[in-house]
Amino acid sequence: MNNPNGYYLEENESLAELIGILLGDGHLHKKGEKSYLGSVLSISLNRIEESEYVEYVRQLLISLFNEKPKLHVRIDSKSIDLKIYNDQIIDFMILKGLLTGDKVKNQISVPNWIKKDELWIINNQKNWELKYRSLVIGCLRGLVDTDGSIYVDHFNKIIGIGFKNASISLVHDFKEMCKSLKIRTGKITESPYISKSSNKIYIAYQVLIRAKNHVKKFLELIRPKKWEFKREEIEKILNSLGSSINQALKSKYKRKDSCCS
Repeated sequence: MNNPNGYYLEENESLAELIGILLGDGHLHKKGEKSYLGSVLSISLNRIEESEYVEYVRQLLISLFNEKPKLHVRIDSKSIDLKIYNDQIIDFMILKGLLTGDKVKNQISVPNWIKKDELWIINNQKNWELKYRSLVIGCLRGLVDTDGSIYVDHFNKIIGIGFKNASISLVHDFKEMCKSLKIRTGKITESPYISKSSNKIYIAYQVLIRAKNHVKKFLELIRPKKWEFKREEIEKILNSLGSSINQALKSKYKRKDSCCS
């Protein structure tokens, strides 16, 4: 689909990944909104603990838009903002289903050009495999690398994957996209949290992947950068518990790849 101003990007895995990143740790603002003097695409990341991921996202933006993002270091925190000031790019991203403004108030969700419901997939299996499956994979990668976690359950000596966000619709989308790839997730839970920026109390929603074979499938299929960058650290934690990544992901029994809760 073309932007009215002529800007165009193909709907592919890389663009879907950027959508996931923006839904997780990004913001869009149009010129004239609040005190914004110009349109801006902004992604806030941890420059201390996730420096490799900062560079990965920077290169992704360059490859997609052929434009280097401006880097704004926040001296009072570990954050760095990657910003692109370009009206046409922001207009295009809005056209692709993203919203400007407060993501919590907007209760954001994954754009429909990426996600497909279960009945559509059943009736359009070939089209799903050729195009939409890769879009879902890209979007899930962007989501888990920003608002997701890959952790070690010390008691059970297993690896878990979590996704948490203040938008219930986005967490539901994460769960349903996993289901479309036959990756089983748990039930959505909720808990209160205090926003660092506004000091207001919000409700966060979370979904976990804990079954060994489904964690393994997620890591192998989605290929999160978070896993790539933290694998060595996770291996050390498991070694200290008398285990390893191979043991943590090895299922005792072969299960049918059925789905999903």
